[in-house]
Amino acid sequence: MRRLCAPLLGLLVLAGCEGDVGPAGPAGPAGEDFPGPAPQEYTNADGIIGGASYSKWWTTDAAGSGTQPATTASADYYRCKACHAWDGLGNSASYANRTGQSTLNPNRPDVSSVNLRSAATAKSFQALFDLVRHVGARDIDASDNTHADFSSRLTDGQVWNLVKFMREEWVAPNLLYDISVSGPTMYVDYNQTPAVVVAPTVTYSNVGVLGNESNGQSIVANSCAGCHGVDGTGIDIGGRTLGELIRQKPNEAWFKAKFGEPGTGMGPGLVIATSDLQDMYAALANSTNFP
Repeated sequence: MRRLCAPLLGLLVLAGCEGDVGPAGPAGPAGEDFPGPAPQEYTNADGIIGGASYSKWWTTDAAGSGTQPATTASADYYRCKACHAWDGLGNSASYANRTGQSTLNPNRPDVSSVNLRSAATAKSFQALFDLVRHVGARDIDASDNTHADFSSRLTDGQVWNLVKFMREEWVAPNLLYDISVSGPTMYVDYNQTPAVVVAPTVTYSNVGVLGNESNGQSIVANSCAGCHGVDGTGIDIGGRTLGELIRQKPNEAWFKAKFGEPGTGMGPGLVIATSDLQDMYAALANSTNFP
């Protein structure tokens, strides 16, 4: 559209008027959606083995050496799950009431406030790789709450496995169970003698409600009964039967079904599909069939 010349102090503007707007230029090349093309190392990585690394990265199940590092710090100071929780949500969900250094437990680090699952999708592939390696951070021998330097402990392949696990293999809690965190954020009440840890209450409900119990019974029979028995009582799991583990610690049980329990003979990949995990939970939630 042509813009008319305007008078200035009663006189016509001496400069020439603007001409018509020209046609639009050609469109540029299509851009790439974040985070861009996946590196070949990421494509080749195994997210299921990465889940095993999240639990115990030094085991052969996690593509590690098979030898736990000899350190003066307890393993919780260099296990990913100890700070970030099985669900990756840190201290906002299932680990909201887990004690650490600042809450009178010197053998554990504090649970991270980082939502690792959100971070995993918000960062580029390379940035997430660098975040896991964390060059220049504390050595795993140091018992403090900061992220450890894993650059000399994990192979690049293990790190890429972890990256793929975090981006692709986590299961949203509400697909398997409901969780409620009520009460105050954890703190130490020093007004009492001895000091008392005040913690919120974590409650699980609707375990397996989205699954099919009949299908789940078949999954348990085919994938679990060989070791745990037909009713899930064949192995003592920290004082719990298989059914009790699912009902009392649903935040952890799915992880071990999918990624194994490294170093115990229960390897990764036992039950992988989310729908199968839902069905398995539906079956094991039945305390009559699985006491």
